[in-house]
Amino acid sequence: MKIGLVGPTHDQRSLPFNAQRSINLYPVMDEQGKEVSSMYGTPGLLEFSTSGSGPHRGAFKSGDNRAFFVSGISLVEVMEDGSFENRGSLLSSSGTVSMAEGVGELAICDGNNLYSFTYNSNVFTKVFSSGLPASVGYVTNLDGYFIVNENDSGRFYISGINNLSTWNPLDFATAESRPDYLVAPVSALGQLWLFGETTLEPWSNRGAADFPFRRVGSNVIAVGLYAKHSVLEIDNTLIWVGRDKFGAGVVFRANGFSPSRISTTPIEKKIQEASSPQDIYTWAYQEEGAVHIVFSGGGLETSLVYDLSTQQWHERAFLNADGNFEQHLGSCHIYAFGKHLVGDRRNGNIYHMDMDYYSDNGREIARERVYTHISDEMKRTRFTALHVGFEVGVGNADTPNPIAELSFSRDGGKTYSNPIAKSIGRVGEYLKEVMFRRIGITKQLTFKLRITGKTKIAITGSYLT
Repeated sequence: MKIGLVGPTHDQRSLPFNAQRSINLYPVMDEQGKEVSSMYGTPGLLEFSTSGSGPHRGAFKSGDNRAFFVSGISLVEVMEDGSFENRGSLLSSSGTVSMAEGVGELAICDGNNLYSFTYNSNVFTKVFSSGLPASVGYVTNLDGYFIVNENDSGRFYISGINNLSTWNPLDFATAESRPDYLVAPVSALGQLWLFGETTLEPWSNRGAADFPFRRVGSNVIAVGLYAKHSVLEIDNTLIWVGRDKFGAGVVFRANGFSPSRISTTPIEKKIQEASSPQDIYTWAYQEEGAVHIVFSGGGLETSLVYDLSTQQWHERAFLNADGNFEQHLGSCHIYAFGKHLVGDRRNGNIYHMDMDYYSDNGREIARERVYTHISDEMKRTRFTALHVGFEVGVGNADTPNPIAELSFSRDGGKTYSNPIAKSIGRVGEYLKEVMFRRIGITKQLTFKLRITGKTKIAITGSYLT
């Protein structure tokens, strides 16, 4: 009997209802494959540079292909060979930054201060201007204007055209549809999206002489921004963790000027139970045609990942020294020098992330899949064997004999048996079968499959007898 191996993370508040989890494994679909779906191991990390001075807070690739990371207090430029130059120091050492590019300069905002880095001269300065508010929360750029919001107000300010150092104190406007604070002004899809706490207003550049930006018609969206640094422009749309006057912690995707919910109840539960969900940040990457959006930070247990191609969620996690899962190491990402470069959330390391790396910078990756529940109308059934369709013979120098462990639950995912271990094949053992036997008699059954090691993992199909 074929059973449901492939699936997302979807563990409900009641585990006997649904206990599914996919950690460091994600579904892949192929209508022309041996099976229509499979589970692939997520990419690993290899050290690329140790350029930083502290946890990574943001990354940016310039229009002329220069790679910048904010690490601790430092703005660092990383070169193609992993060498680096320290380009300047911020006044703060923690918290996600926003970054935006104009003609010949890069703007950085740390949630309070605004900084400028000039490309030609490599000069880094804090922006001082009587036209700037005392505290700015976010920076973006649209049509040559740098745009910032004033913290704890509904106002946003614009710079002189292509000039980060020039700010007219009269060049500001207010998102006025509702009396909530402006959290972030975001340039995306040719519009200026003004994200308030519980509302969203799209504005556009109308070219007026007094102030160029005007609200687009009467469009006011009754959904705001919960996590300031969760807004992401990708796939010709916007993704963000939102809130409204009724609650918070739902992930939305813009459908034109209308928000569409893309998070599931289990994902929303994880977001809402995080210790500081307003600090969740996002980054994304595309590999082999699949676009993965990573939600991390904010006290989440693991990093939550949305796959745009399958529209399913899975988890990414780092296996710490205590043997427990914690969030993925990455806090930011850029694609530069033909590589996916990821900044470490804990320190100044920068990694090359790739599907052909099978460890997190030398640390084993643990991959876990909790299956859907199996039951025949609660009849007592004898289960003799489970055959799991691994890609076998994947042993290597780091993990010569990779092992899969299967444990099972008879109480709907509340507790699990001691694991049964089976080899998935030393290098070249391409005909090996992975079969778990003597499972027992029970009314219901839930399988948990776990593989820990430094090896390629792909699983196609599970068959139960």
